[in-house]
Amino acid sequence: MADQTTQPAKAIDEQQLRTIITQEIAPYVEMHGGAIELVELCGTTVRVRLRGACEQCSAAVITLHVGIERLLRRALDPAIRVEQVL
Repeated sequence: MADQTTQPAKAIDEQQLRTIITQEIAPYVEMHGGAIELVELCGTTVRVRLRGACEQCSAAVITLHVGIERLLRRALDPAIRVEQVL
């Protein structure tokens, strides 16, 4: 078995994360009557709170993982995981 060394995950720039949420994600969420708030960045886990129409929307999970998580993975780090905080 080959020796595999793992490289430490790079730190995610919180300011860059906030900028992406504010400039790219929030306008989309607002067009659907909602709002998004960055609650916490813990390693590669991004915790957000959805408000307004997005709080009870049945598509919120899809928006989080297919939309927001995918965008953040491409822009910042492929290991990012997005969680919703109620």
